[in-house]
Amino acid sequence: MNWRLKHKMIYLVCLLICLGGVSLALSKQQSVSRESTRVERPNRLSVEQLQKLAQTITVKITTSELLGSGTLLQRQGQIYTVITNAHVLRAAKSPYQIQTPDGRVYQATVLQIADLQQDDLAVLQFRSPDIVYPIANLPDKSRLRVGDEVFVGGFIANLATQKQSTPTKTQFIFTSGKVTLLLDKALEQGYQIGYTNDVRKGMSGAPLLNIHGEVVGINSLHKDPLWETPAVYQDGSQPEPHLQELITRSSMAVPVKSVNSEQ
Repeated sequence: MNWRLKHKMIYLVCLLICLGGVSLALSKQQSVSRESTRVERPNRLSVEQLQKLAQTITVKITTSELLGSGTLLQRQGQIYTVITNAHVLRAAKSPYQIQTPDGRVYQATVLQIADLQQDDLAVLQFRSPDIVYPIANLPDKSRLRVGDEVFVGGFIANLATQKQSTPTKTQFIFTSGKVTLLLDKALEQGYQIGYTNDVRKGMSGAPLLNIHGEVVGINSLHKDPLWETPAVYQDGSQPEPHLQELITRSSMAVPVKSVNSEQ
């Protein structure tokens, strides 16, 4: 083997080693890039964890008595935004108060948001200069499917054990159930999610949680109501009879996308 041939072989071996190193580096870089763009789903929470979470983000809406529940939706500095149902505020005249999970009571200001007028939603704010409260975790995109587990925690008035001369006490109720329907379009007042949870008066405005602890809706109506249920979509059309029956037999919520898109 002459020296020229030997030199060429050494050159080719070095070139192959270098190209192999570049290929391996690119492969690792692409792998890291794929991993960095992968969106991880939040972990499933236990029922005990979900109940504790619901208690930390649910507030009471009151005047001289309990009107309903509310969800701690947002914090900007010392200002907290609470979402509830419009029908909760219609139960009494202002001024309204918000009682947080630690028992503190704050004066509430009602925000007039024109884009929410067609939905059964109302927004309040209060200022907390000293205490920092947890707020709701909202999903980037709703992952709800019919049959998924959902949970509602809210306050009810406990009238049975109270004397007329004593203030009405409230208690926190936590219920579990499953999604029964997800309407393609909203009914009047924005109701769109149906579920089997047993909810009671006072729990309107409470968060509807999925198994990951995300707020996917605002609890609004209990199932089998004494009054007439919404029978018309917001566009004026009517649900099919089998859907109307399922709507009547389901508790209903305004989906969180209706809330989140306006905040």
